Amino acid sequence: MFDRIRVRARQLILGSMRGLVRDVDAGALSPAEAVELVDWFAEVERLAAAGKTVAAGAVADSEAWRPAGDRSPADWLAKRTGSTVSDARSVLGTAANLASASGSATDGAFRNGELSLKQAEAVASAARADPAAESELLAMAEHTSLQKLRDEAARVRAGAEDSAERHERIRRNRFWRRWTDAGGARCGSYALPAEAAAILEAAAQPFIDAALDHARRAGEHEPSEAYAADGLVAMAAARAGDTAAPEARRGRGRKRLCDRRELIGLVDLAALRRGETQRGEMCEIVGVGPVPVDVAREVFGDALLRIVIRDGIDIRTVVHTGRTANAVQETAVLVREGGWCLRPGCSLPVSEIDHTHDYRRTHQTILDDLGGLCAHDHDLKTRHGHTYRRNPDGRITWRRPDGTEEHERPPPDPPPLTGTGASPTRTLTTEQ
Repeated sequence: MFDRIRVRARQLILGSMRGLVRDVDAGALSPAEAVELVDWFAEVERLAAAGKTVAAGAVADSEAWRPAGDRSPADWLAKRTGSTVSDARSVLGTAANLASASGSATDGAFRNGELSLKQAEAVASAARADPAAESELLAMAEHTSLQKLRDEAARVRAGAEDSAERHERIRRNRFWRRWTDAGGARCGSYALPAEAAAILEAAAQPFIDAALDHARRAGEHEPSEAYAADGLVAMAAARAGDTAAPEARRGRGRKRLCDRRELIGLVDLAALRRGETQRGEMCEIVGVGPVPVDVAREVFGDALLRIVIRDGIDIRTVVHTGRTANAVQETAVLVREGGWCLRPGCSLPVSEIDHTHDYRRTHQTILDDLGGLCAHDHDLKTRHGHTYRRNPDGRITWRRPDGTEEHERPPPDPPPLTGTGASPTRTLTTEQ
């Protein structure tokens, strides 16, 4: 009986889906219909990913993969689904995290098609380390980009794990993989501790900026990833002595953040004094990720951490009448936005310091009136009628010209310091 039901259900579901996809005529769809179909198929995709993940976890646990002669469950799953071994490992890791919290809100949201596989991966791994953070992460998943969700999940895991053990695990599993894809393109990926990745990415950034700047002046419009690839090759050529390193540049009459690529460290004062972080505290390289306090000191030195949390001048007192944000304010904006564009759904890095309100009206540059935007969203705000506001609770509301609003959910407030009954004060200062 079960076998007949299973075969019939498979025929109905797959047959219907194949028919639907086969009948889609992109040229006959109105824009609104195309948007609706994207949303619908995305939901189907999420449901399918959830089902596959749960089933794959069961295969891995039962060792049903062994008769095929594969080296591991990930190798079996990669072959079975036509994916990479790396992707298969992510699926099985998510399955393991969800299995340990079966019946949880994350498990339910994933099975209900509310989370993509990558969102579920981020939330489940963090919720396993700190179940109290689950609800806030699920709320973030509804509104923010995947990159920002991953950043917050990484902070949650960092706060719940032993920082030295986490760092050693990442260091031990470091890699740089290279391969040639089916189309003949040479590909690569790396996994490094945050401080090592920060050094590599900071070295490449001026070359990437130069490639992007050259393309803009030439009127070229390719994806930012294409210019990142050009910049990486230019860095290698400069290292080999074939070309010179690009000079610092400025864009459209404003000082650009691309001119300032020093590494920025953000450390809670209590953690800095103690030498290690506790739950709710942070020590991270902005835009890269958490690092142990002793590693930050060893690799960069206290003087090279551009910004730390310490007793000193409150950054909010730094106001001047010039149009361009000064170095202290630029650094503070990068820290506040976590290195990423403040638009809720954007996952591009900050490249412009923006005046929330027109400088020609306010004639002052104060932190509360500054925001970090990527070049694309800055252009939308400056030239195409998009606006945003920072709400009293710190959340950003982005408003499109048609009145549609995009919202975000802020990360949870850090818990009170032991014995004080109050949240730690985060005063931003720069080394003088």
